[in-house]
Amino acid sequence: MQPWWQKKITVGAGMVGSLLLILQSVLGTIVWPTYKISQFPLAMLTAKGTPYEYVFKTLQLVAGGLVLVTLIALIRYALATKKATFDRDLRVLTLSWLVWLLLQFVWPISIDVAITTTPVSIRDIVFGLLIIIMAFAMIQLGKSARKNRFESLRNALTLLGILYILFNFLSYVVTLLGWPIHGFLDVMANDILAVAMGFLSWYFMRLAES
Repeated sequence: MQPWWQKKITVGAGMVGSLLLILQSVLGTIVWPTYKISQFPLAMLTAKGTPYEYVFKTLQLVAGGLVLVTLIALIRYALATKKATFDRDLRVLTLSWLVWLLLQFVWPISIDVAITTTPVSIRDIVFGLLIIIMAFAMIQLGKSARKNRFESLRNALTLLGILYILFNFLSYVVTLLGWPIHGFLDVMANDILAVAMGFLSWYFMRLAES
């Protein structure tokens, strides 16, 4: 009987999760006109005291959980096919994804922080380190993909990992400068992360059994 992690629906779950994450900002502008995608960070949608806080938290958890299902399935695949370095780097990416997802839920920003420029906080430092770890994990997984002859996966993860760091850095810089495009760059950074997970899911879904 076919193992659960070989099924296309399992490996492809990450694509659905990624799409939901990308749609967050679009849904936010539709249901809550106060949220301006160009000005405010995506975290404003789940900020304490906002009218749709738990709706978007639930959306993030569902979407993140779908991506997590795919990542765990790929770890099982790497173990079964004895791809040691690929397995190791998948585990680092999965762990960093899980921490990122949980912190988004248990450590949200306040509405005041979302709409104003504030000094660097402990939360900013923690998420900044997590962003670096996540980007490094994507790039490192790209290197492992190359060793296993997954060339297009390697190219995509490397590029997206670099762009993820770049857009997060630019988002931080424009916030310090007071330019009203912080929200756009923040959304782009989050969408890049979602695209990376979606591409990873799509790549292996093509190889999975029905």
